[in-house]
Amino acid sequence: MDVPPPPETAEAVTPEYAQTEDPFRALIEGIELQFPGWGAWRSDTDRWWAFRTAANPLTIEELRAGRRLIVQADTVDELRAAIRAEIEPDTDGSAPGGGSPTARSPEHPR
Repeated sequence: MDVPPPPETAEAVTPEYAQTEDPFRALIEGIELQFPGWGAWRSDTDRWWAFRTAANPLTIEELRAGRRLIVQADTVDELRAAIRAEIEPDTDGSAPGGGSPTARSPEHPR
């Protein structure tokens, strides 16, 4: 019969790497609470990334205007600034999301 193993068996076969606590989980959860409609993660290259979730999709017009689906940064504070630049209204007349000089889109790395 194809059924999942009982919970006590499932814990016993969970790989060791999956049992370790993510030291950045609280920061990630904080970003996701601060910016609803965005998910975040920290890569194994120590870069911070955020992506728009399906809860807050972009229109074709917004994409063409320069809004980004994914932003990245060197620090969590820079990531927050990059997300903020994507969601706050354009105040300086430039293209949407063009505000943060330190954060970069994946398409335009340094």
